[in-house]
Amino acid sequence: MAIAVIVDLPSKEAYESLTETMFGTTRAPAVDGCLIHTMGKGPNGYRVVDVWESQEAFDSFMNDKLTPAMPEAGMDDMTGTPPEIVELDHVIVNEEVRV
Repeated sequence: MAIAVIVDLPSKEAYESLTETMFGTTRAPAVDGCLIHTMGKGPNGYRVVDVWESQEAFDSFMNDKLTPAMPEAGMDDMTGTPPEIVELDHVIVNEEVRV
């Protein structure tokens, strides 16, 4: 089952630092299992909203990429608000990229 993952980050700089640590660039590339990746200004900093093909795909990314990169990017751990996970019954992905 597809899931949406919603994560708040303190700033755009925190997002870019973490992304650069994981991928060597501040623009996140396509990642296996991630159907949609978005990032923008949120109510308390920046917010990432992703759609993953499954909980297992997200867990693999968390374990293999995100968690190991956090200390190097200056984030000790995920002691802030945990990601919100929403099980999705329906996902439509338009092939046209608009941003």
